[in-house]
Amino acid sequence: TSEELGQDLEHVELLQKKFEEFQTDLAAHEERVNEVNQLAAKLIQEEHPEVDTLGVEVERLQQTHPQNASQIHLKKDELITNWEQIRTLAAERRTRLNDSYQLQRFLADFRDLISWVTEMKALINADELANDVAGAEALLDRHQEHKGEIDAHEDSFRGTDESGKALLSAGHYASEEVKEKLGVLTGEKESLLELWEVRRQQYEQCMDLQLFYRDTEQVDNWMSKQEAFLLNEDLGDSLDSVEALLKKHEDFEKSLSAQEEKITALDEFATKLIQNNHYAKEDVATRRDALLSRRNALHERAQSRRAALEDSFHLQQFCRDSDELKSWINEKMKTATDESYKDPSNLQGKVQKHQAFEAELSANQSRIDALQKSGQELLDRKHYAAAEVAARMEEVSSQWKKLLEATEFKGSVQVLTRFSAI
Repeated sequence: TSEELGQDLEHVELLQKKFEEFQTDLAAHEERVNEVNQLAAKLIQEEHPEVDTLGVEVERLQQTHPQNASQIHLKKDELITNWEQIRTLAAERRTRLNDSYQLQRFLADFRDLISWVTEMKALINADELANDVAGAEALLDRHQEHKGEIDAHEDSFRGTDESGKALLSAGHYASEEVKEKLGVLTGEKESLLELWEVRRQQYEQCMDLQLFYRDTEQVDNWMSKQEAFLLNEDLGDSLDSVEALLKKHEDFEKSLSAQEEKITALDEFATKLIQNNHYAKEDVATRRDALLSRRNALHERAQSRRAALEDSFHLQQFCRDSDELKSWINEKMKTATDESYKDPSNLQGKVQKHQAFEAELSANQSRIDALQKSGQELLDRKHYAAAEVAARMEEVSSQWKKLLEATEFKGSVQVLTRFSAI
């Protein structure tokens, strides 16, 4: 008749053990109760006529106490009633203890799972975001391991849920408490999965951010080298040196073009992070804009460098042509100022030779014109060496003019000499 059902699983198991000892004692008395019952039936010659012999004790009671049959009957009924009552109470006690065990088993599993969920939440929240790609990868791997552990507890959650629902279906005396615990367990499990998903998104965003940082840093380092290359102000001092510098610049531009694809990919990646509301979207936008601005400045400086080299190339071409013309004019000036024409001998040959010389000068007039044209184009474009170009143009023009004048004078003198000879 004890109402004690235990406060926890350990206590219920102890009560069940004591009850099992009680049931063992009860079973030991069952045979004795049956013997007494049969003895009573024999004594009063009722209810169990099929029993033929009950031993010496029964025969003795039949012979010595026939007058007590009524009393024996009452004692027999009392014994049966008490025995059935204790058996009924024992069955009820067993049922209550079993119900209590099922409840405490459910509550123990519930507490274990809630405790595990609390620990798992703390574990998931413990890791701080990484500062490099390797750390971000490790975070994602460790977070995936947490998911594996959560999945491994799925059977425990399902088993506890089924146990609770079985108690509810059986109309357990603690159904309200069980129902409440089931709700709490479901809510905690869902909140754990939600937390895991939130952290997964954070870790993936962290990985994306660290990849973006790594790639932008690589591009920044590359740009620093290219900017250093463009700091070179050497424009060459000869046609060959300028051509070599132009070749290097073409290689540089190819490298710049090859890197452009990576910069475009970084721009698209950063835009995607910003559009997806990344937790560091403001920093991403700042770095992206700085990267693109630096890229644009690099392109502008590269174009300026190419333009300067092309200007230098045109200048060196002009200088080469002007030097060649000056040398040619100086060489021809020697012929134009040769005084051998004063000798009246072989005047006809000298005249013919001079005419050929004049024809040669006339044929080279186009070179003078071409040089003047190319020089004027440089001046019109406001070339950085415009002063030098103008000076060279003036020098060549002056020398050419002197050559023509000397040639004309020589021709006129030859005519006079020939006329005098005649």
